[in-house]
Amino acid sequence: MPAATLTTSQEARRERMLAAAFDLGREGGWESVQMREVSTRADVAMGTLYRYFPSKEYLLVSVMLRQVNALADRLAISPPIAEDPVARVIEVLGRANSNLMREPGVTSATIRALVSGNSDVAPVVTEVRDAMRRIIADALGEEPGGSTKRSLEIDLLSDVWLAVLVGWISGVVDPAGIIPRLDDATITLLR
Repeated sequence: MPAATLTTSQEARRERMLAAAFDLGREGGWESVQMREVSTRADVAMGTLYRYFPSKEYLLVSVMLRQVNALADRLAISPPIAEDPVARVIEVLGRANSNLMREPGVTSATIRALVSGNSDVAPVVTEVRDAMRRIIADALGEEPGGSTKRSLEIDLLSDVWLAVLVGWISGVVDPAGIIPRLDDATITLLR
């Protein structure tokens, strides 16, 4: 159910479900986020939960979208301070990853949902990717969908970031290796 079409009470119900999923992810990652438990904690019927979020993957990617939008809101209040556009992107990605690493169970669950391959999740995955691209474009001082070359660079950086996070949740990339890899990718792609 698109958030833009919700009444105030429906939006409050949706937020309770997202908060319950976030809390469950915090407590135990992917395995802890069970739809029945989300329903119970959010005090909604199972049918209501599934009407808003047709699958666990959809719910968790919606949690990720909520986190990315919250990051965008924080960046609007406290934008990166570097004068150099590439340094601003590095700062933004550093902030984003610091937030993600504070909640490793939630991050692992949401990344796992994002790459699940469940085609029903595609609309919200697209929203997440578009929101991250906008954050990177804003840090660069670019208009989203600007020059073809810059748009491609932003897309590639977003893809590298996701790949590094998938490596982290798979145990291939150490958490301490995320930021250096993203810094290198940012410099390589955007300079």
